[in-house]
Amino acid sequence: MSTAPVLYISHGSPMRVIEHSPARDFLVDLGQSLSNVKGIVVISPHWETQGMYYSTSEHPETIHDFYGFSKALYQQQYRVASPQWLQMALKECLSEQDIRPRGVDRGLDHGAWSVLKLMYPSGDIPVASLSLPVNYSLEALYQLGVALKKLREQGIMIMTTGLATHNLSELARSGEPQYWAIDFINWLQQKVKGKNMDALFNYRSQAPFAEKSHPTDEHLMPLYIALGAAGEQDTQLIHQSWELRNANNSSWAWGL
Repeated sequence: MSTAPVLYISHGSPMRVIEHSPARDFLVDLGQSLSNVKGIVVISPHWETQGMYYSTSEHPETIHDFYGFSKALYQQQYRVASPQWLQMALKECLSEQDIRPRGVDRGLDHGAWSVLKLMYPSGDIPVASLSLPVNYSLEALYQLGVALKKLREQGIMIMTTGLATHNLSELARSGEPQYWAIDFINWLQQKVKGKNMDALFNYRSQAPFAEKSHPTDEHLMPLYIALGAAGEQDTQLIHQSWELRNANNSSWAWGL
């Protein structure tokens, strides 16, 4: 089994699952090109915790953790196994670095299943989910990614999700992206490409319009886990698009 890749996917609106868009087509194509992984560990910004948790559910339910969308979206299900061997591989990998996550019975939130359903609609690749410890610093999240890197040698892909810009009050049904979102994304893409971790750790003070692009950190935090798990591998910007005016779907991969 070759070393599995690392992903940071901007998950966008959950309506992506049922509506056509460039971001949807990208995920469908990506799944078809990444069909040889043994398992997936997924980290979503929609499972925020104090401390570290992993799901012990062997058949995680589909969590519809959103409101105000069409009935068809709430009928969507994603059936996938989360076998003991994958959960134990995750737990043991972290334990080797003195990180001891606690197990809890939990399903897959839309930051996870909406991406997985498009990439792997048959649910044939097992998935284990790890929470996003929001009390961790950005540097600590990077080190968490470093700890997860060993899983890749076992053919287990690290998939993190979020959104490259995430300000719900600035979304709209139409209109071109505004200057502040564009300036922030240009900065972010440049720093991620160069793996300029000093700048990225201090993005709140160094990136243009950081506060407006991310009033809270949680949708960018998984990126730091991905960067840690990537090691020295080159960064690939694998998708770039906009939706709802100011939501940017930049997505990156390492080790493709």
